[in-house]
Amino acid sequence: MSRVFDDETGGHGGDLAYAARQWNPADGKLLDFSSNINPLGLPPGLIDHLRKALPGIVSYPSPQAHELRESLSRFLNVPRERLLLGNGANELIHLLLLWRRPRRVLVPAPSFSEYERAATLAGALVERYPLPPGESFDTASLGKKLEQGDLLVLCNPNNPTGMLYRRQELLPLLDAAAECGAEVIVDESFLHLTGRNEESLSDMHDRRLWVVISLTKIWSLPGLRLGCAVGPEDDVHEITRWGDPWRVNTLAQKAGIYCIESKGYLEKTLALIKKERVFLTRRFRETGAFRVFEGFANFLLLQGLDPDFDVADYQESLARQGVLIRRADNFCGLDQRYFRIAVRKRPENLRFLQETGHYLKNANLAESAGRTGGDHK
Repeated sequence: MSRVFDDETGGHGGDLAYAARQWNPADGKLLDFSSNINPLGLPPGLIDHLRKALPGIVSYPSPQAHELRESLSRFLNVPRERLLLGNGANELIHLLLLWRRPRRVLVPAPSFSEYERAATLAGALVERYPLPPGESFDTASLGKKLEQGDLLVLCNPNNPTGMLYRRQELLPLLDAAAECGAEVIVDESFLHLTGRNEESLSDMHDRRLWVVISLTKIWSLPGLRLGCAVGPEDDVHEITRWGDPWRVNTLAQKAGIYCIESKGYLEKTLALIKKERVFLTRRFRETGAFRVFEGFANFLLLQGLDPDFDVADYQESLARQGVLIRRADNFCGLDQRYFRIAVRKRPENLRFLQETGHYLKNANLAESAGRTGGDHK
């Protein structure tokens, strides 16, 4: 059986180097459904833009990424004084936890493992609260658990379930935090890929609220790393004054400004994700072998319906054919029947469905497995 969790990486998807060594795919290439990045790839022209910017790496980056902060301020419609930029959203989550040093951190389960890792590194007690796939979210009960010195983390939409929580559902949590002296971090890393920006809390001027956004995922920049946090102006000023002034490298700054100015890119992205998420959901349900959870993000959480379904075996079978999925059995509360897949372009999705059909047929897990194959649209 292949690994489930790596202490160094947190068990995340997108580890293509390891996957290539482990499974030696047939053509030497991997189609990556394990990481949730913009399916359109890089905005057109970005590579040439960065190539021209390469000579600039002999100089220090612009401190605190001033030009990029100005562009992001307009893009997100938030004051630049409330913006903190970093080397990806995950770096900012760790930074905020280490800076605030909360007494106790409440983290959703299942959800992104870095919340718990960051809380542990910051020396906090960690308490999980349930956000099970397909079930409603009880904000009242969660609000009652908050105490002074706590920090509550919420992922919206949640990873790996894809569930989106409306702004009005979350506001009572901010009220509860204010009453007891707790703080809240809302990770909106996938929100811009849902087309539901009206549910964001980034416009709220709440001294106990931080909103974290992954720009890596929006613009397909996982190798460069870029993210931002929107927080209280005084706190942003303090971190900016005393923190590392060069968290964002030169190329990442150049890429961010370029991506913000790319016309039509996000509109095309949202149209593609919406269409292909519906397509993948329907086709996987047609197999009779999987439960597909309703979601709004650029990924889907699935569960094998047969009790004998083993995601490790499924992962290995697909990986040897050059298709990589994200096992979800290392998420709290999910077992060996769960996995997560990214929403990609139609030819790639068809290839994935075809390989899944072959696997189901060989494993005798669904009578209708053959219906996943084929080229019909």
